[in-house]
Amino acid sequence: MSVSARLSLAGLMIAAVAGCQVSNPDDVSFDSIRYDPSPELRGLLDRPVDAQRNLAVSNNQNWRMMMDDLGRMLYTDHPSRLSPYPITYTSGNPR
Repeated sequence: MSVSARLSLAGLMIAAVAGCQVSNPDDVSFDSIRYDPSPELRGLLDRPVDAQRNLAVSNNQNWRMMMDDLGRMLYTDHPSRLSPYPITYTSGNPR
């Protein structure tokens, strides 16, 4: 066998014997707790799910406010006031 083949075979054998170390998510050792005492929290009060929900609500509100601003900018948020006839507001919000 050539030297490179022997080295690669030795490397494969070491990798097979050593295996891969997988961290245990339920590890309650002192080092694990000292490293991250609150792994389920992203901030001081929020879990990752709570942070994602807050971001989704904020994005939704920002999108709706942007559409309202766009309607006001293009003057499409209310009927034309140039009509000689009385205007009935169907949105429920009198102007």
